[in-house]
Amino acid sequence: MTLHDSLTTLELATTAAAGLTALVGLYIGYQAYRGLRRHDSAPMRYLSLGMVLLFGVTYVTAFAGNALLQVGAFPLVYQGYFRLVVRLIQLSGLLCIAYSLYLTRADARPADRAVEADD
Repeated sequence: MTLHDSLTTLELATTAAAGLTALVGLYIGYQAYRGLRRHDSAPMRYLSLGMVLLFGVTYVTAFAGNALLQVGAFPLVYQGYFRLVVRLIQLSGLLCIAYSLYLTRADARPADRAVEADD
């Protein structure tokens, strides 16, 4: 009996969706990295890092943790720890994105003041 035989259709569909989500998340992270290489600036650096953490690392960690728990590599006792790690990675990604928006807004302030002075 293989792992495939022991899973229901719903579980297989859920696993496939989780795997595809992880792949799309990695693709988004890769595109953010490409944007960083093109426009090397502090806000873009934090935006790129945040997107990689939020869309790539989070989903890969969740998918790998779920797979390891399902095949019995780790006891279910560790499920809460995997969930905590995923949530902390999500929080880190969101904080990086928020900081990049703050830096972008802070960079725009002197230009806004110069325009106001000309009026």
